[in-house]
Amino acid sequence: MNRGRMLAYGLAEFPLAMAAIPMAIFIPALYTRDLGLSLGAVGTILIIARWSDVLTDPIIGLLSDRTRTRWGRRKPWILAGAPLLLLSVVMLFMPREPVSAWYFAGWTIALWFGWTLVGIPYYAWGAELSRNYHERTRIATWRTLCGVAGTLTAIGAPLIAAMLFDYGNAIRESLTIIACTAVAVAVLAFTLLLSRVPEPPPIETQRLPILEGFRLMWRNGPFKRLMIAFVLGGIGPAMAAPLYIFYVNHVIQYDLAGSVILLVFYVGNLIGVTLWAALARRIGKRKAWMTGMSLMLVAQPWYLMLGPGDLQWMMAILFVSGMSAGSFVALPSAMKADVIDLDRLETGEDRTGLFFSSWSLAQKAIVAWATGFALLILEFAGFQPAGENGPTQILALKIAFAGIPVMCYAAAVWIIRPYPITEERHALVLQQLASRST
Repeated sequence: MNRGRMLAYGLAEFPLAMAAIPMAIFIPALYTRDLGLSLGAVGTILIIARWSDVLTDPIIGLLSDRTRTRWGRRKPWILAGAPLLLLSVVMLFMPREPVSAWYFAGWTIALWFGWTLVGIPYYAWGAELSRNYHERTRIATWRTLCGVAGTLTAIGAPLIAAMLFDYGNAIRESLTIIACTAVAVAVLAFTLLLSRVPEPPPIETQRLPILEGFRLMWRNGPFKRLMIAFVLGGIGPAMAAPLYIFYVNHVIQYDLAGSVILLVFYVGNLIGVTLWAALARRIGKRKAWMTGMSLMLVAQPWYLMLGPGDLQWMMAILFVSGMSAGSFVALPSAMKADVIDLDRLETGEDRTGLFFSSWSLAQKAIVAWATGFALLILEFAGFQPAGENGPTQILALKIAFAGIPVMCYAAAVWIIRPYPITEERHALVLQQLASRST
C-alpha cells in the first residue's frame, strides 16, 4: 500500500481527534466551571451517554460487515454519520446560554452515535487494507500520526489565534475555534477518504447467529487478553484528561486559560508514535507496547510530588508521558487486526466490523466511566472547580489524576505479558487461511 493512499486513509483521523480531545479535556471544565453544571451531573451524564452505545455499536458493526453496495460496505455508513457527528461538535463546543443538563446529555449522546456511524466502519476498513503483520503497524501508525496532528491543531490553533487576534485564550473561545476548524478539515478529509481509498472486496463467509458470534469472540483468548489490557491501560489517560485543567490550576497554581503546556505532551506523543512503531518492527508489537506502558509507570508517580510553581517539572513529566502514550494507540490497533485473522480461521466468518464495534464500545466505556468516576471522586471530596480547595481536596485531585492510573498501567503490563500472537504465529494463521480458500 503506497504512502499516498495511507495518508488519504489516515487523514480522516485528523478531525476525529480534533473532536475527541476537547471532549476529554475541555468540555468537563466548560460545562462545570463556566456554565454552572455540577461535577456530579456532568460525570453522571458522561457515563450514562455511553450506555446508549451498548446497543448501537454492535449493531452498526454487524450491519457494516453485512452491507453490500456498489460503493462498498464501509463508505455508506461513514457518509451517513459524518453530518450528525459534526453538527453535535458544533452544538456541544459552541453552546448558547443558559445550558441545561438535558442539553448537554442530548448532544453528547448524538455526538457518540455519530461517532459510532463513522468510527466503527472506518477502523474496520483500516484493518482490511492489508493482511501483512508489519504493514498493519504502518497503517495504524499513519492514522495515529494524523490523529496526533489533529490534536496538536486543536491545541495550537487557539494559541495562534490568541497571539494574532487576541481571541482564543478563554476555553469557550478555544472551543469555537476548534469546532470551526474541525468541521472545515473534516469535509476535506472525508472527501479524500471516500474518493481516493478503495475498499477491498468483502470476504464472503458463513454468517453466525449474533449471540453465538459474541460467545466465540470472547472465547478468542488473545483477543480477550488484548481487550482487558487495553481497557486497563486506557483508564489512566481517560481519568487524567478531564482533570488536567484542574490539576494545573489548583496543584501547580498556574493560571491556565488556554492549553499551551499541553502542547508538550502531544509533541512527545508525536515522537513516541514513530519510536514505538520502529521498535515494534525489531522486537514485536507486544514487547514494544509493554515497554511504552512501563515508561509510563516510571513517569506517572512524579505527578504526586508536584506542588505550586513546579511548572517546568510538570512539562518534563508531560513530555515523557506523551512519548509513552504514543504506544497506546497504534500498536494495540495493529494487534487487534491480527487477532481478527485468528477469529476468521476459527469461526469461518469475517467479523471485522463486529470486532471493532466491541473495541469501540470498550474504548467509549473507558472514557465515559473513567471521566465520570474522576469527576465523582472530586465531587465526593468537596472539590471546588472555581473556588479555593484545602489539602484534602488537592490530595483527592492528585490521586485521581495520577495515583489510580499508575495501578491500572501496572495491571495492563501484567495482563499482556503472555499475549501469544507473534509475527511467526500470524504468518501461520495467514497460511492456513490461504490453504482453506483454495
